[in-house]
Amino acid sequence: MSTSTPKTDYSTWKLLAWTGPVFFIGFFVMWGLLADNFPPMAASTTAQDMWQHYKDLQTEIMVGMSVCMVLGSCYMTFGAAVSRVMRRIEGPEGMLANVEMMGATITYCPIVVACGIWLTCALQIDRLSPDMVQTMYYLAWMIIDLAYMVTSWQIIAAAVVFLRDKREKKLVPAWVSWWGFVTVASFFPVSLIPFFKTGPFAFHGMFNFWIAFPTWYVWIVSMSIFIIKAVSRIEIEDGAAQPKEVPVRGGAPLATR
Repeated sequence: MSTSTPKTDYSTWKLLAWTGPVFFIGFFVMWGLLADNFPPMAASTTAQDMWQHYKDLQTEIMVGMSVCMVLGSCYMTFGAAVSRVMRRIEGPEGMLANVEMMGATITYCPIVVACGIWLTCALQIDRLSPDMVQTMYYLAWMIIDLAYMVTSWQIIAAAVVFLRDKREKKLVPAWVSWWGFVTVASFFPVSLIPFFKTGPFAFHGMFNFWIAFPTWYVWIVSMSIFIIKAVSRIEIEDGAAQPKEVPVRGGAPLATR
């Protein structure tokens, strides 16, 4: 009984790799621009002003958050593509590829929950008191920001594996991996957001918004670019490693490399 090795589905792999840019662009436009979160409403904003913000931008926030809840899943599928590339370096029994994929999947959870809370604020704005709107606004920020360690494990796992790549030209350049460590370091001050409503350590402040978020975005964009390229490189490598059939006159073809 003969067995054959299943062919790698490079098309699906490439499709999942492209969901990284879909996530980044969609979230940037819908959460950042349409829902007016660049910059976000300050933590020091009064309850009445927060209520008015949601009233004035009710439709924009509802549309933006609804789309973000859907597109946020693209971060999970992007993580699956990264994990598969990591396995080509780490091997099928490697743990870090699993950590990366789980990190990307769980990262989607605080995103969808926080966006759902902001969406509900806009949807029910006429029934909510200013104090309730303020509380829900804070709650969403606590959830989406303070879950950073899950994403940190994802980034650390990817960085370690890609730095171990022995290829002369790494699938993912070393600078992307080192930038991952910078990104993780930028997350740690986020732990201070419950204690500050003004200044650089508030969730809208210099450290915890204008540094932490852009460093993560740069990591997503750069990792997406090189993962897309890596899948194509792996496809070429696999093709070069496949045995080729050489026809023999009067007999069955012979396999050769």
